[in-house]
Amino acid sequence: MVRDELAGWLKGMTSYNEAGRAFWIEAYGGRPYRVERQKLEEPIIIPRLAVGVLGTTQPDKVAQMFKEADDGLLARLTWAWPDATPFHIGRKAPNADFAIRALDRLRQLEMLGDEDLGEEPEPICMLLSPTSLNVMEDFGRHMQSRQEQSGGLLRSAYGKARGLALRISLVITLLRWCAEPGDDDPPEEISDEAFLAACDLVDDYFMQMAERVFGDAAATPAERNAATLARWIIRNQAKEVHIRHLQRNVRLPGLNTADLLHAAANVLVEAGWLFAAEETKGTGRPRAVYQVNPAVHGAQQ
Repeated sequence: MVRDELAGWLKGMTSYNEAGRAFWIEAYGGRPYRVERQKLEEPIIIPRLAVGVLGTTQPDKVAQMFKEADDGLLARLTWAWPDATPFHIGRKAPNADFAIRALDRLRQLEMLGDEDLGEEPEPICMLLSPTSLNVMEDFGRHMQSRQEQSGGLLRSAYGKARGLALRISLVITLLRWCAEPGDDDPPEEISDEAFLAACDLVDDYFMQMAERVFGDAAATPAERNAATLARWIIRNQAKEVHIRHLQRNVRLPGLNTADLLHAAANVLVEAGWLFAAEETKGTGRPRAVYQVNPAVHGAQQ
C-alpha cells in the first residue's frame, strides 16, 4: 500500500472501526488472521496477514500523528528524515534490462507445497548462518542497552531494532542474489555479510532517523521554533540575532511575533548557541539583540 500522506492514514484508522490500529499492528507480523462478521456464514481466514506500507508526510504533521498512546504501531514503521540535497536532474537512463532480469529472478521465489496435490503453500524458512548468531547476540544486547537509556516512542523503536535487522538482512541477501548474473538457485541462508550490513544500517541510520522523528514529535513549540532559528543562523552565518529585523524582514515560518522569537532565542541561549541579551536600564527587559556564540560557526568549518 502506498500513501502520499501518512498522517491521514494513521489518524483515520479508527474512524470506522475501533480495532483499526490493532489490525495494522498484526499486519506487521505476517501471522494468521481471522475475520468474523455477522453477515458472513463462515469466518475469513487469512493464512499470512502481511502488508507492506510505503508513504510520506510533512514534518509539520509529525507531532499530530504521534498524539495517540504508544501501542507499538509507530515503532513498527521504519522512519527516514534525511537532510535535503541539492536538486539534480538525472541525465543517464536507468539500466532497464538489468532491472527486468533481476525482477525475473525474484519471481523464482516460490513457497513450499504443491497446490496441484492439494498442499497448502508454506513460506520458506531462511536461517542465519551459525557465525551470525554471535553477531545477533551482540547487536541485540547493544540495542537493549540503548533502549534502557531511551524513553517514549524511541524506546519502543529500539525494542523492534533486532527484528528489523533480521528483516533487512533477508532483503539484502535476496537483492544481492537477484542482481548477480547466472541462474543459481535462491540462497538457503542469510549470509554473514548481509546480516552485518543490516546491523550497521539499523544502528547507524534507521535508529538515528527514528531519534530525529520521535524527538521532533516530543519537542515543544518553542524547541521547534528554536530549530528553525538555528537553521537560519547557520545558513546565513549570522553573528547576531536581531529580533526586530527577523520579525519585519526575514519572517521565519512560525516566528511571526517578537514573543515567539524571544522564546526561540532563549532556548538557543540555554543550548549555548546564543549569549543572553543584556538588560535595559530601568525596565529589566532584555535588548532585542542576541550575540551568536562564535563556536557555532567554528563547528561548521
